[in-house]
Amino acid sequence: MKRVIIAGGNIAGTIVANRLAKKLDEELDKGEVEIVVLNNTDEHVYLPGQLLVAYGLENPIELKRKESELLDPRIKFLHGQKGTITKIDVANHSVITADGLSHSYDYLVITTGVEYTWDEVPGYRSAALSPYEFDGALKMREALEKFQGGTVVVNVAKLPHRCPVAPLEMTLILDDYLRKRGIRDKTKIIYTYPTQGVFGRPITNKFMLKLFEERGIEVHSPFNVTKVDPNEKIIESQEGGKIKFDLLLGVPPNMGAKVIEDSGIGDRRRWVPTDKFTLRMKDQSNVYVMGDATDLPVSKAGSTADFESYIVAHNIANDIKGNMGVKHYGGDVLCYIATGTDTATYIRFSYTMNENPPPPSYVHWWGKIGYNKLYWTVTAKAVV
Repeated sequence: MKRVIIAGGNIAGTIVANRLAKKLDEELDKGEVEIVVLNNTDEHVYLPGQLLVAYGLENPIELKRKESELLDPRIKFLHGQKGTITKIDVANHSVITADGLSHSYDYLVITTGVEYTWDEVPGYRSAALSPYEFDGALKMREALEKFQGGTVVVNVAKLPHRCPVAPLEMTLILDDYLRKRGIRDKTKIIYTYPTQGVFGRPITNKFMLKLFEERGIEVHSPFNVTKVDPNEKIIESQEGGKIKFDLLLGVPPNMGAKVIEDSGIGDRRRWVPTDKFTLRMKDQSNVYVMGDATDLPVSKAGSTADFESYIVAHNIANDIKGNMGVKHYGGDVLCYIATGTDTATYIRFSYTMNENPPPPSYVHWWGKIGYNKLYWTVTAKAVV
């Protein structure tokens, strides 16, 4: 029997596990293949929806489901101590969990995601409101409801980070949110970014800079935050900038999961070295890496994991069944970008194709909302 272990649940792990189950349908039924998902919790959170919760545009209860209810019932799911991974031992083709057991594999898919390393920037955790964590989104919503005007700083601490378009969305929704509350003229919005501009891709950067200018949003870049004083409410950068704020909306520093470092298989930021076309871990023929865990030059986003899942599931199935051919990942990404409380645009790009964001519209907003709503019944369950 061939065993495929998915190291990590939530978006990437769930999609690829279910897609594998469809590709290996007969083999699963015959007991020739076992698919195992290891995750520290049975809670599955739809992370892209947290920003909408922060602005009162989404009900928080819509963002959570049980992982066990999303997975194909033939998939073995271990969570809690049994699913918490303490070491990935690629030399011995095994994964160690917190209950002390060693799980051998024929194929491994690493979907361990990111961790927020707040303490890399002194004062950041206590000063910043952030929708990047579920509880943080609720605190941000409460703070915004009480806000009556002042200076709001939107800060991206370090690159890369999960969902690169989210800080743009955070800023543009804020602008619209404050206008609809009648307090935009009492508020200064400042966007700070580690590199020149507001976004890493030149075409989208130019598009967004124009939008920011039209909305009266100040841009301070490059701005690499070094510390935040939560008492004086001042954020400082290594470039010498100091900005006093009333509200700080932040994207905390991101690193790969600590287990990647503990296993000795990542770079200095704990991203796993990954072949950009095959999605195999470099120097490993039976280990694949997906989603936020990779070191690939693509967005760490749910849609990226979805695109990657087709490649990984197909190629593992091809290795097991044969005669299916090999597929390669082309760097495909699709991200909707909310530009207000009811408008959006989107970017679609790959390794060889540049994006061309259309003008913000109500139609694209509903494309974003529709994608979110279909996540539970279509995307997560790998229906298409």
